[in-house]
Amino acid sequence: MAYRMSVFVGFILGGEFLFGQATNYWKLRENGLNEIRMGHYSQAEAWIRLSLESARANNGEYASALDYATLGDIYQAKQQFTEAEQAYRKAVLMLPGQHEQIHARAIVLRNLGAVLTAEARLDDALVALNEASKLTRKHELNDLTLSAEILNSLGVVYFNQGEMRKAETSFIAATRVGSVSSNATNALDVALTNLGSLYQRRRQYKKAEAAYKRSLEVTETRLGNSHSSLSVILGKLGWLYIATRRYKEAEAHFQRSLAILEKAELSDERLTMQTLQGLAMTYINEHDETRAEPLLARAAEIARRRVVQPAETAEVIEVLETYSKVLYDLRKPVEAQRVQEEARRIRASMTFTVRVSEAK
Repeated sequence: MAYRMSVFVGFILGGEFLFGQATNYWKLRENGLNEIRMGHYSQAEAWIRLSLESARANNGEYASALDYATLGDIYQAKQQFTEAEQAYRKAVLMLPGQHEQIHARAIVLRNLGAVLTAEARLDDALVALNEASKLTRKHELNDLTLSAEILNSLGVVYFNQGEMRKAETSFIAATRVGSVSSNATNALDVALTNLGSLYQRRRQYKKAEAAYKRSLEVTETRLGNSHSSLSVILGKLGWLYIATRRYKEAEAHFQRSLAILEKAELSDERLTMQTLQGLAMTYINEHDETRAEPLLARAAEIARRRVVQPAETAEVIEVLETYSKVLYDLRKPVEAQRVQEEARRIRASMTFTVRVSEAK
């Protein structure tokens, strides 16, 4: 399920800072935000922590809250969900609900809900998202992007709970909100992609294809035809075409996605791994394992680096097992057995690994 998890927080600083102090704070903060935009998260964290020190030294609670919220965004981007949750909760506590802080509080609650969803704590996520939704309605915040993001996030929770009607309603509502504002096109393309995933789960393939294609169109209009964000949607279409045995169309979409990713300034290894696997699967389904093998070899190399990411372990195992099967089919039993043993070791490690949140 594809969904956005970050809405960066940036609001006007309240009157608690003197002009010189605020100027220094914003310089540090802006440096951090610039690093985030470039995907340099370690550098961004260092700048935001300096900004946070400046805010604390001058009793700037609102400024400190914004920095904690931004640290949450950074940790979320790095998939450090426990740290992200802690940062967001600190921000929420420092935004008790005064009029000028309500907007910031709603954004942070939305982001907190996304993190809790990523941790599969769906009931807790609903609490945060419903509170964010209540704030936007009660105080008439008139932030269509935020409203669409909240609806998207609620839809993801319902999807993961198996509440498909509620999920569909939320995603459709998000597309409607996103369609009426040029500032909310990012939320619109995510809602359409999520809606496509829902229809694909239901095997309503025509509806899924229409949603994906519309999402692709919106994203191309917003970002151009070579932006890395297109790869998610192209991959969704590729897997849809595999499911419907339209292998040539699947191949074309995975190839385009791979070309975009290989040219991107910031590489997304996970997405590259998924794309390589998808392209390989088109060849496997066409009984052309020879073309699939080098793609899976590349995917396996990435998988070995990604095994440290718990959320991706199942994907890593799938890549290795697919690669092993292709090697067997190509009569390379020694290599196949070695890769299969790698997958077995990783699967065994999952059995004995307990998440900290589950062990409490």
